[in-house]
Amino acid sequence: MASVSASHLIIFVASLVIAAGVVGTLTTGVERVSSSIDDGSLDVSQQIRMDMSVISDSGADYPNSNGDLLIHVRNTGSQSVPIDESEFDLVLNGNFLGNNDFTVNDVNDEGDVWRPGGVVEIEITNTENINDDENDNDNRLFLTVNGDEELFEFSAT
Repeated sequence: MASVSASHLIIFVASLVIAAGVVGTLTTGVERVSSSIDDGSLDVSQQIRMDMSVISDSGADYPNSNGDLLIHVRNTGSQSVPIDESEFDLVLNGNFLGNNDFTVNDVNDEGDVWRPGGVVEIEITNTENINDDENDNDNRLFLTVNGDEELFEFSAT
């Protein structure tokens, strides 16, 4: 009879050890998933707060008389963005423009931060990729800032 109680006790202790291991594993997994969701929600929150609109006239003469492309963009979101070329990603007709190929200036002269409602002027000096022949003068400029993307389509003259 004592041997039955001893074997039951051993099985009971083994089941507690296994249950504790399962609970520890599940707790760690839940914490990792929770942390990932928190990180993802912060990224999405930042992207939602950033919004912009290209306000330049797509029918204007591009490039201008200096051979540069001037684009005006309004910050329509609720987040301020530093006015720095490294914050902006530009792709002109499928070609990525490096930070030396364009400059970003605050039209309202409010400092080094692009505030909500503010307008910046992007001056693209590398315009060799603009299609300006009669058969194919359609151009596309993709602008990305903090995950928000805008497309500006224009014709070159």
